[in-house]
Amino acid sequence: MNVLFLRPQPGIRSLKYILAFRNVGFDVNIIHGYVCKTLTEYYGYGDEYFKEFVKLDLENLERDIRRVVDRYHVDLIHSQNAPDYLTVSAIRAVDDLPIIHENQDAISLRKTPYSPGAYPGNDVKDQLMNERIANEKCDARINVSEELRDYIQKTYGSKMDLVFYNYGSMQMLPSSFKEKLSKKDGQVHIVYEGTLASFDGDHYDLAEIFEGIASHQLHVHIYAANANLDYKKLAEKNSFIHYHGHSDTRKLFEEITRYDFGWAGFNNAKNKPHMDVALPNKTMEYLACGLPTLSFPHKAQKSFIQKHGVGIVIEDLENLPEKLSDKNLLKNIRENIMRKRLQFTFEKNLDKIIDLYQDLASGVKKHI
Repeated sequence: MNVLFLRPQPGIRSLKYILAFRNVGFDVNIIHGYVCKTLTEYYGYGDEYFKEFVKLDLENLERDIRRVVDRYHVDLIHSQNAPDYLTVSAIRAVDDLPIIHENQDAISLRKTPYSPGAYPGNDVKDQLMNERIANEKCDARINVSEELRDYIQKTYGSKMDLVFYNYGSMQMLPSSFKEKLSKKDGQVHIVYEGTLASFDGDHYDLAEIFEGIASHQLHVHIYAANANLDYKKLAEKNSFIHYHGHSDTRKLFEEITRYDFGWAGFNNAKNKPHMDVALPNKTMEYLACGLPTLSFPHKAQKSFIQKHGVGIVIEDLENLPEKLSDKNLLKNIRENIMRKRLQFTFEKNLDKIIDLYQDLASGVKKHI
């Protein structure tokens, strides 16, 4: 099977897909269309696992997609948002191939700008129109949480809909666990890995949250998806905040096993509806690395964490020290994590995606 992946800026989720396909022995060639940077250009590796990376011309997206489809004899298109314009271009470019639209984000739930992969002239009005067209005109949808699926169905109608979490990757799991820093100094060490923002009120605007954690003499270790000097300066002023910059994902997950907890609580000031449907990859990655997740009561995260007993949800940072002093609670959570950490991987759940591909390629369309 030949599959065309589309995403303006390819992300680690694309890499997790192809590594999992290889790991389970699914025979698929993936060509990745993009407009920004390849995985290797952005992360330092990843291109080598794909059949080809093809840069698409923003001025001629439909033409370029048709050319890729014809050249590589594509059987199916799997387009990841956000934004959603590549799905729309694919819908307009081809009428004889099944198209999967994957919702990792819903721009219509945000009040702050969505910039990764956006382009000049693609304003919010255009982004919202593209979100509607992509979700209404595609053949099937993948959503990263039940809550996001419910929102998409309520807003754009039902489809062949599948929920596929931001699972971890078996290929990226730590090969060993490092000695905890807390074992050496007797203090609590919390890690945050991922995106940071300096835009006031953005859900990744976490500076005040990190300062709040540090005010309880709890260490916060920051591993940024992209360098952010504002957080580096924040760490220079606070002995409990540690900025480690960017780390290669191939090394990151073993590195963060040194810590006691993973942080996944976000800024709700402007994007609460968005955060209530988000189930970020870091939640699964902390789980894979043996770390309990600490979060605010964002709806999807709260549901997952409490259902599986893999972390602690707090209403307010003032409650954090009390929760972290409950030894019996922490013992039960850590036992749950070690029992379940390998269940929430791409490989363990990939049969759902393979079945979807095969159903669509054979012309079967059904509600899932």
